[in-house]
Amino acid sequence: MAGKPQIPVNAHVILADALSDDSAVADTVLWNVRDSIKMAMATVPSYSMWFDSRSSFISADPVNVFGLRYGLSWGKVSAYTGYYFTSYNQLNDGDTIQYKFSYLSSTYEYRLYKTHRFSLTAFGQLGGGLRTVNHLTNNNIANKQQFFMPIEFGAYGSVRFLRYLGVGGGLGTRIALFPGGRNFSGPIYYLGFTCFPGTLYDDVKRKASKRGIRIP
Repeated sequence: MAGKPQIPVNAHVILADALSDDSAVADTVLWNVRDSIKMAMATVPSYSMWFDSRSSFISADPVNVFGLRYGLSWGKVSAYTGYYFTSYNQLNDGDTIQYKFSYLSSTYEYRLYKTHRFSLTAFGQLGGGLRTVNHLTNNNIANKQQFFMPIEFGAYGSVRFLRYLGVGGGLGTRIALFPGGRNFSGPIYYLGFTCFPGTLYDDVKRKASKRGIRIP
């Protein structure tokens, strides 16, 4: 890391969550991982969409990796597929080089702990994409693209301080394989606000039901 990192407050914002909010139920019963996954997969999944941005470092320079992912959640376990991209410029012997990383990635999550106020989730992510190298000030060097495969893992959590709003953060690491992954390996971190639209949906549905309005 180069100096003290500046952490953006909006690095990790959840836009949509499962419509059936089970946040009021505490996962305090002890199960082994295999049993808990089997039980979760037997339930009906819900859809979830996230803005999945994270902060990181490339060649000791701070960058933001922007992403959008969509998938299914079974409560205890979740599976997503998303698109991620980032770019940064580097000065090298008078030549400005632009590096672009774009990739598709699948994410698998396991909820370690959850109550109405606190949650902690572990994640693993595997993807594949292209690194594009553009020489902006030296036309004598041809631009090129290379394949790379990022592997990410870590954990993130949240604390709810209002009914529909909380703060979240997380830490992890990224390992980029193949020649195109050069310089892309490094730490990742999250810090930002977390929304709970599932709770809002349930509240709206309950109030609408009292007025005779049916919301699916």
